[in-house]
Amino acid sequence: MRLADVDALVGVPYCEDTFDCADFVVLVQQQLFGRAVQLPGRRPRGIAGQAAIGELSRPYGSAVAVPIDGDLVLMIEHGQRRAGHAGVYFYLAHEGWVLHSNEKNGCSVLHRIREL
Repeated sequence: MRLADVDALVGVPYCEDTFDCADFVVLVQQQLFGRAVQLPGRRPRGIAGQAAIGELSRPYGSAVAVPIDGDLVLMIEHGQRRAGHAGVYFYLAHEGWVLHSNEKNGCSVLHRIREL
């Protein structure tokens, strides 16, 4: 994957009620990989959605030893006990990165895995 392709999706606005991290993962899968991912239409949003994201993501994949571009990344926020945030893995410039969107940043961002 080219950095320019990934970078084109940095800065997409985040909205807890209409475009959260799960919606952003779907957008990335569609635009960069041509994958049609369907989220549940009546899935929880906000805090309830964060609490449910780990369980809701089970049908979409399983843990891998070595991730590849486009893999789903489930993240556990500081102070939490289970995954409540999602992003997409990329290997760029000789290291792992996660493209994700959250309320804290207000938009999509690209972070080195070692900095998360």
